[in-house]
Amino acid sequence: MKKLFYLFISFMFFIGCADLDLQPTDMISEEAVKKDSQLVEAFLTKIYAGSSFEPNEGVGYPNQDRLTDAVVGGEYTLMAPWQMGIIASYNIPTATGAHSRLNRWHYPNIRSCNEIIEILNNATFDAATVKSQIAEAKFLRAWMYLDMAKRYGGVPLELTPKSVDAPIDELMIPRNTLKETYDQIISDLDAASTDLPGVVLYGKASKWAAFALKSRAALYAARIAKYHPQSSNGLTSIPSADAAAYYTKSLQAAKAVIDGGKHPLYKGGANMVDRFAEIFYKDQNSEIIFAEQYNRALGKTHTWSGYGMPDGFKAGWGSNMHMYLASDAKFEHKDGSAGNKHHAKFNNKVWFDIEEVIYTKDPRYLATLFTPEEVFQGREVWFHDNSVGQGTVKGRAGNVAPRRAPVRNRNRGGRLVQKRIDPQYEFPEFGKDETPYVVLRTGEMYLNGAEAAFETGNAAQAKTMINNLRARVGMPAKTVVTLDLIKNERFVELFAENHRYWDLRTWKDAVDELHMTPKFGTKWYRRASDGKYKAKRWKWNFSQNTPFLEKMYWFPIGTNRMAQNPNLVENPGY
Repeated sequence: MKKLFYLFISFMFFIGCADLDLQPTDMISEEAVKKDSQLVEAFLTKIYAGSSFEPNEGVGYPNQDRLTDAVVGGEYTLMAPWQMGIIASYNIPTATGAHSRLNRWHYPNIRSCNEIIEILNNATFDAATVKSQIAEAKFLRAWMYLDMAKRYGGVPLELTPKSVDAPIDELMIPRNTLKETYDQIISDLDAASTDLPGVVLYGKASKWAAFALKSRAALYAARIAKYHPQSSNGLTSIPSADAAAYYTKSLQAAKAVIDGGKHPLYKGGANMVDRFAEIFYKDQNSEIIFAEQYNRALGKTHTWSGYGMPDGFKAGWGSNMHMYLASDAKFEHKDGSAGNKHHAKFNNKVWFDIEEVIYTKDPRYLATLFTPEEVFQGREVWFHDNSVGQGTVKGRAGNVAPRRAPVRNRNRGGRLVQKRIDPQYEFPEFGKDETPYVVLRTGEMYLNGAEAAFETGNAAQAKTMINNLRARVGMPAKTVVTLDLIKNERFVELFAENHRYWDLRTWKDAVDELHMTPKFGTKWYRRASDGKYKAKRWKWNFSQNTPFLEKMYWFPIGTNRMAQNPNLVENPGY
């Protein structure tokens, strides 16, 4: 079947000028594509654009993490009714399908992958380029299938292009089992890692990106096999006997990235805090394996800083990403002591030194969050609700503290998410950010590898990998490693990177951790006479009403999709 490929005009710069007498400017024939690697590149670029690497879809909230026990986003007036409506709409799937911002059904883009693979199998240009481009298409297809598998379970596997003239039975494909889906993902990534270039590319698929994605996919499959009950049709389960094999594949792929040496842990920065912070705003640093790229000159930007910058450093929509007190507890102090060791002081009675309570924490904590009196852009970030007593004690940057912090910084979690905000931009223009969104990085590989090693009985290897990651920021080594410790380290290292939501689901911890669980923030008060603080726990009004039911481990296929394809089977409970 002959095909015409429609390319958005924004991608036409890849292919140069065309003779308008020969063909329309928005159509390219299959025969032309077979002969020109640049046309293939343009088509692949279109597929990248539709692959949803950035989970926030240009919105400044960490939309997935806000459904967990990690972070919350919202306005200053937390008692407002619309706040609860947002939480409910995000967290409760309906019969029609999951909330639109978490919904993914990638088949149009998967069909594009299948079409270009078929064409490349008959291409006449350089054979090495053909192999590399087929591998790139398989990487993209694997990404999209994984994006659906972690949401819906087993999904229909379309691996060849289908004609619109095909019999209806060929078009109405039933769901494959979850094991078949994950095995196809891993198969595509094995092929991709063989034929993709072993160089550093950042915004395009490479051998290392294929290994990294394989490590993540195999780890998810292993967790599901080990921790999820068996379903009668295999659509939401993987045989438990397969867990060890998937853990082994995850470990091997993680080690391939680590041992490959092309993406070492980033160890730049003026100090340990900067060393970790710069991973997320310093473009093309060593740790980034694959990232969604942004560029003002090309008109591709986002709004992360606009939503996340503290009040006083951003006009309007700032201070929208807050941390729960329970999240604070997971970050140890620099000496390795418990992260919650000072929480007993948060009783609205005891006055304490903020340096001792906050600024002795893990450097990753200080890099990840805005905290009381943090020095940012040469001045303090204030969080206190009120000042008590007389005096003019200065803050950590030498400025006199205001009586109360700016309004949008008050009465929240007491901390704001800082990760990914570039400090060089003062009062950033709304919607003009160009910091990369890190999709795959080496820190995750150490965590994937540690968990997989531990689950296959190699605690010593797991400990080495965890301690190597901790050493990067100067945290003391652990003498004993447990699965709970690995989970905690994963929380700390990957906080607000949209991992927690999927971790809790694949570990099958979400019901225990999230269902109707009250969550607390911190309200700060500052003593003007000496700059000491007291604090009290502050309950988020909506948190105890946030459900996570057993059925919610899998999203519904939805009535709309089931109507379009009667051969689909709905997930349990919907």
